[in-house]
Amino acid sequence: MSFFTSFAKRHSLMTFFGLAYALSWWPSLFTAGGLNPFGPLLAALIIVLLIGGKDGLKEWWGRVTRWRGSLGWYATALLLPFAINFVAAALTVLFGAPFPTGDKIARWPELFITFPLYLIVLGPLGEEPGWRGFAMPRILENRTALAASLILGIFVAVWHLPLVVSGQQPTVILLAIIASQIMYTWLANHVEGKVLIVIVAHAAQGGLGGEYFGAMFTGADAGLETTLLVATQCLVAIGIVLLTGSRLTRRQPVTAPADISTS
Repeated sequence: MSFFTSFAKRHSLMTFFGLAYALSWWPSLFTAGGLNPFGPLLAALIIVLLIGGKDGLKEWWGRVTRWRGSLGWYATALLLPFAINFVAAALTVLFGAPFPTGDKIARWPELFITFPLYLIVLGPLGEEPGWRGFAMPRILENRTALAASLILGIFVAVWHLPLVVSGQQPTVILLAIIASQIMYTWLANHVEGKVLIVIVAHAAQGGLGGEYFGAMFTGADAGLETTLLVATQCLVAIGIVLLTGSRLTRRQPVTAPADISTS
């Protein structure tokens, strides 16, 4: 057994995050803010094969692709991020930004293209099988859902640092990234498809809300919209915690056999 394999088995989370950062950040060596969105997925794939072999890979992939659960919760995962972005855009206009022009509002049919493109290419499928499929079950050991969400949120926020350092994203967006993990866990606690529902919510946040409402504003108004978006996301996260407590659900979280094993 190689040293790396032995280390990965004893420190799977540490190895995963280190590998995820390395596989994601290497484009920054050549392009400012370069980020490989598939780094977490590749890291999880490598570590799972090292510590679990084919059986571990089958279990992990089953966790990632499981979809069972109420369609109402999947609809919530799709619509809530869209609503958060809508509220932020409405508040931006309320606070003095010009009302979006008709051509910007009429762009909504483009969402049928941008949503699947964002889903497949720009983030969720490259990130969540790692964050939620591999890391989250391990972070949850002996921790509350709220604590685990905050811990994961910090690691995910750090992962986005190349975008912040290069100026592609404002620093304040890191707060929204951490807050969104609370919402994602709350959604995941109500279905068996814990990774898939987060993929849907993540894609809705960026591919629906962000691409549509965010593009309505420019300059200082865009900065205001981003700040209000972060504030709205944080308020939603706080509301979820106030309503559900540290378990992030009022009922027993829905679990599946594959979520129990963290080997």
